[in-house]
Amino acid sequence: MPVPVSQNEDRQSEEQERRLQANNREYNTMFGYPNNTIKTSKYSFLNFLPLNLFEQFQRLANAYFLILLCLQLIPQISSLAWYSTVLPLIVVLSITGVKDAIDDLVKWLPGPLIPHCT
Repeated sequence: MPVPVSQNEDRQSEEQERRLQANNREYNTMFGYPNNTIKTSKYSFLNFLPLNLFEQFQRLANAYFLILLCLQLIPQISSLAWYSTVLPLIVVLSITGVKDAIDDLVKWLPGPLIPHCT
């Protein structure tokens, strides 16, 4: 048996009704509305290192140096010391990681660091 149109409209209007007061955070939190903040940062404190290393090793040059490092650890096929591959890789990864951390921190901050002069 189909529901009459008037009852269906009453249910929809009851479900969609919201009560808000401008600039009254305590009143608005009583209703449990979803938070509509926008997150523009890519990392959190806990996932920065794994996500950053995953993104960096997706670059072909970094993956190539990692493969070379693994091959340098085998003494029978290695012609150089292992640290000759580790040091450049660590330097490149740390510089890129610091740059990514600074970029993400700037996105996380609430406003511009230097106010515009008019």
